[in-house]
Amino acid sequence: MPEYKINKYVSVYKRAIELYNEGSFKEAANFLDLVVKNDESNYNAAYYLGNLYYNGHGVNKDLKRAFDLYMKAATRRVTEAEYMVGLCYLKGEGVKQELFQAVAWFTEAAKYAHPLSQYYLGVAYMNGEGITKDVPRAAQWLVHAANQGIVEAQRDAGKCYEILGNFHGAATLFLAGAKNGDAESQFRLSGYYSEGKGITQSTPLAVFYLEESAKQNYAPAQVALGRRYDMGNGVAKDPRHALELYQTAAKAGNPEAENALAESYHSGEGIIHDNTLAVQWWTKAAEDGNIDAMIHLAEILTDPSDKTVMVDLVTAKSWWTKAAEAGDAYAMFRLGDCLENGIGVSNVNLDDAFKWYRLAAQNGYKDAEEACARFSKSFTGKVKLKKV
Repeated sequence: MPEYKINKYVSVYKRAIELYNEGSFKEAANFLDLVVKNDESNYNAAYYLGNLYYNGHGVNKDLKRAFDLYMKAATRRVTEAEYMVGLCYLKGEGVKQELFQAVAWFTEAAKYAHPLSQYYLGVAYMNGEGITKDVPRAAQWLVHAANQGIVEAQRDAGKCYEILGNFHGAATLFLAGAKNGDAESQFRLSGYYSEGKGITQSTPLAVFYLEESAKQNYAPAQVALGRRYDMGNGVAKDPRHALELYQTAAKAGNPEAENALAESYHSGEGIIHDNTLAVQWWTKAAEDGNIDAMIHLAEILTDPSDKTVMVDLVTAKSWWTKAAEAGDAYAMFRLGDCLENGIGVSNVNLDDAFKWYRLAAQNGYKDAEEACARFSKSFTGKVKLKKV
């Protein structure tokens, strides 16, 4: 008769998992370590022990040890381990960050319908990280994950559908994410209801989802809701409440909120008029990249009628330059004016003035066309003003 060997580590593993599920991690780690060392066929034990080292449960946290254990299990097609190997490569935890390796392992786990692997794979295709950007394929993987309840996938699949021009599909996905409490989905869905894009137009629902998003301190929603209260758009006009929303979002470092708060100080809506504070907040917003703030700041610094702010043509010109370089057509025109008339610069530069006027005209600013008409070029190609 054939001789059968009894694997005594099967019962050890079973007890280890019981302890693991009870939260008795130290004892579980001891048992799992025994199984990993003595039963080469039990790859699930390596995965669970990897989890303990990854999270520092019952053992000292050791990401390198965790990665090695995950890899041992992943090479034997333990799906959860394949996902964790991908995550380690994505974050550079326990191993050098390698995005293409992360994508490869997420792909393996995604084949077996692992929801988070599908999500991360979709994000990789969406952003072109570790793989060639492919929005349609990103949408496919994200929808798979969304259908399994991954809220972030519902939101990001909606973004993909939006890029692809499928606004009804985007609205449906944002609605799913919004109902599951995702603040960005609520914010985006509000815009769809407001415009009636991909969904029946409804101002009350637009306001409702904006309120829900703002309650979660999602700064873009707080700013958008503040704008509604400022203008009385779909809500009773309430500049003071708008100001509170701007202040909350501005303190969180949102550039659009910083700009809106500066506008409130400048106009005196809902607050005492204070151009000094307006300039401070416009400066903060401009430094944080808000183009509207750059323009507001440049204009107030060139306004001699406002005695509360010192005229500073050099600083104004620098903000016109930054806004122009960021692609704003009006700023391009104003920069051309600075260079043509020597505003905030040491020397007039007609060549650069004409360049910026022409760019402003090409970007749709009508007054720039008239400005361009004042210039001509000599046979050498040098720009000069036409004689009147």
